[in-house]
Amino acid sequence: MHPDDIDALVAEARRDATLATWRERATQVLARRSSPSIRPSDVDAPDGRRQFLRLGATSVVAAAVLAACSDDETVPPSETGVTEPEPTETTFAPPPTTSPDEGAENDALVFRTARTLELAMVDVYDALLGGGGDLALPEEVGYDEASEATLELLRDRHETHADALEALIRRAGGDPVSEANNGIIEGVVAPQLEDLTTQRTVLLFARSLEDVAAGTYGWGAGTLTTAALRHDLMAIGAVTARHGAALAILLDPSGSDAVRAPVLDTSGPARLPDHMLVAGDQDGGDALAEPAPPADAAEPEEGEDEESGSDAGAPEDEG
Repeated sequence: MHPDDIDALVAEARRDATLATWRERATQVLARRSSPSIRPSDVDAPDGRRQFLRLGATSVVAAAVLAACSDDETVPPSETGVTEPEPTETTFAPPPTTSPDEGAENDALVFRTARTLELAMVDVYDALLGGGGDLALPEEVGYDEASEATLELLRDRHETHADALEALIRRAGGDPVSEANNGIIEGVVAPQLEDLTTQRTVLLFARSLEDVAAGTYGWGAGTLTTAALRHDLMAIGAVTARHGAALAILLDPSGSDAVRAPVLDTSGPARLPDHMLVAGDQDGGDALAEPAPPADAAEPEEGEDEESGSDAGAPEDEG
């Protein structure tokens, strides 16, 4: 046999062996991907998302390699040593649903709350800039040119957002609201005004408020019932998230603290709490500064506070 023929046979044998190995590995990956072991709840977790994306990408690569390397002949399992798995059906549990009425009420609540939040932010920035009204700083604060311009810009942005949300409330099927969120004003802003005496304390406070606003928009988008409403809300929420970054750059021009977390925090402490949300029969002035006491909470009997309640939490006397 000619040496060239021998080399050709060796090359063909290597190619067949490589192809068989790829088939075996790709089949294992595809079999794992079609397995129902990955639940929707698993995909929501960070590790689950990484596994889901890794398996998806590996499957695509494996399929592409098989398509590129395979010829038209089907290699029997006896030659590859791999038995093709039979297709299996993966059944995902249906997502939790609410009634149409409940969904519409929630949609309206999100947009109504957002508008009262924006109206409150306008009042807050007016106060920070020395404007009149019920809110006022304890003394005038001197700002540099960049800080004053930024505070004015953010006030105007919140005013624009409040106007836009008026139409979005109607689109979501809700009744309009016209009052600033009392929960923010009385529960968050008013108690801290006396400490806002320098440019830095004002900027830090404004950044904290903007972070809460951004978290509230992120939370709201996760509860809305349609993609169109989520788009409308986050068209405003995305800009609100940038407000905090702008204030952070004023505080530190290097920008090292402008993005403090890899994802937007929409948990309870990072957004408006439930007692500051504005339901269908309320306006912003009805939002509570503190949670309401439980309806079934028993009132203490007369004299009980003096005899026992006044010492609650106090350290006991030694000896």
